[in-house]
Amino acid sequence: MTDVAIAAAGAAWEPQALMAVDRAPHLRLARRCVDVSELLAVVRTGAATVAVVDPGLPGLDIDVVRELTAAGATVAACGDDAAAAALGVLRRPDPGELGQVDWAEPVPVPGPPPPAAGADDPGTGRTLVVWGPAGAPGRSTLALALASALAALGRPTALVDADVAGGTLAQQLGVLDDLSGVLAACRAAGNGRVHEVDDHLVEVEPGLDLLTGIPRADLWPHLRVGAFGTVLDRLRTDHAHVVVDVGSGLDLDGAVGRSRHALTRHLLEEADDVVVVGRADPVGLSRLVRGLAELHDAVPRPPSAVVVNLADPGPGWSEHEIGETVRRLAGRIPDLFLPADPAAMHTALMHGRSPRVAAAASPFVRRVDDLVASLRLDVR
Repeated sequence: MTDVAIAAAGAAWEPQALMAVDRAPHLRLARRCVDVSELLAVVRTGAATVAVVDPGLPGLDIDVVRELTAAGATVAACGDDAAAAALGVLRRPDPGELGQVDWAEPVPVPGPPPPAAGADDPGTGRTLVVWGPAGAPGRSTLALALASALAALGRPTALVDADVAGGTLAQQLGVLDDLSGVLAACRAAGNGRVHEVDDHLVEVEPGLDLLTGIPRADLWPHLRVGAFGTVLDRLRTDHAHVVVDVGSGLDLDGAVGRSRHALTRHLLEEADDVVVVGRADPVGLSRLVRGLAELHDAVPRPPSAVVVNLADPGPGWSEHEIGETVRRLAGRIPDLFLPADPAAMHTALMHGRSPRVAAAASPFVRRVDDLVASLRLDVR
C-alpha cells in the first residue's frame, strides 16, 4: 500500500485527484495537507511516501521539493507543468491518473530548473569562495579585492555576500540597499523566477556586480541551498567569475537543509576555487591552523590558496617564521601574505570603494594581483 499526501491549496484539480486515489486499490490517502509545513511533517514522520502538490502552493519552492525528496517521498505536481518544472518536480501526472502511475519507479533527485529561454548554458563562469575562521580575518575585504581585480582585467565578475552572520559588503561599498539582494534573488529563484535574479544586482565598478547580503543574522534560514544554487547558475551565465564571501561556521545541525551553516558547507564543496584567509597574529594564526583542520574534515580537498592577512612589516614574526609555523602545525605553507595597509583600507571604507579604486598603488592591491596571477584566475 502506498500512502499519499495531497497539498493542493484548493486547486481545481484536487477533487479529481482525491477520486483517483480513492479508486486505486494500492493507494491510500494519508493526509490532505493545508500548507507546506504540514506536508513536510507528514513526510518526515513516514506517514506518506508520495507527495502530490500544486505548484502554486504558498511556500513551495525548490528547497521544499529537495527536502521532501531527501525525506524519502516521491514528489509529483498537478496543474501548471511549466511552474512544476521550474521547481524541479519531475513527475507531472494527470490528476485523474494517479492510480496508474508506477510510484516505485526511481526518478533523479530534483535539481535546479533549466535556464530561461535564450540564456547561455549554466556553469560557464567559475565560482571562487573566500573562507576563513572566526575572528575577522578579512574574508569580505579579500573577496572584494579579488572580485575587483578580476573585473579590472576585463573579466565580468559577480560578488555575492553569502555570510550567514550578516553581510558587510554593502556597507563597505556604500550601497544603500533597502532590500537584501541575495534574499530577493533566492526568493525569485526558489519560486522558479530565475530570470529575476539579474534585477537584484548592483554595479559597483565597471564589470563588477554586487549581490548584497542579509542585514541581520536571524535571516539566515532564507538563504537555502537549492535556491542559492540556482542563483549561482544564473550568475555564471553572464559572468566569467562569481566570487562568494561566506561565513566562518562549518558545523551542521538540524533537519535536512536547515542547518545554519549548510549553505557555507555546500558552497565550499561545489566551488571551483577556495581561498582561505587568516590573520597574522598569535590568535589569528591559532584560529587559522584549527580552521584548516576543520575545513579538511568538512571538505576533504585542499584549498586553492591559503592567505595570511595583516602581515605587519614592523617588529614581530617575519613572513618566513609565520610560514614555517603554519607549515609545522597545519602541514601547509601560506601561499601569500597580505600586508597591513591601514591607510589604504581606511580610505577605501570612507569613500565606499574597493581598495583598488581607492588606493590603486597600495602594496595590498599589488599582492592581490599576485594571488590572481598565481591561481591563474586571469586566464580561466
